[in-house]
Amino acid sequence: MIPSCPECGARGVPLMFGMPVPEAIDAAEDGDLALGGCVMREPTPNWQCPRSHQWRDDDTAAWDRHLLTVLTAHGYRETI
Repeated sequence: MIPSCPECGARGVPLMFGMPVPEAIDAAEDGDLALGGCVMREPTPNWQCPRSHQWRDDDTAAWDRHLLTVLTAHGYRETI
């Protein structure tokens, strides 16, 4: 599931807040992820389009899976 922007219809990418791991920075540079910084507002958006429109999709399980897929494609390995 990759939602489309409700404002312009463009394909969205996961929007991540907080201190990014190196793989997230790489993904953002490639346009596969958007970095939102450290300040979150309510409700916290979790998707962004290329025009920087941000929105929230409440299917957080799908967002988690998609984010992990993006990070893994950029070399991230989960550690326990």
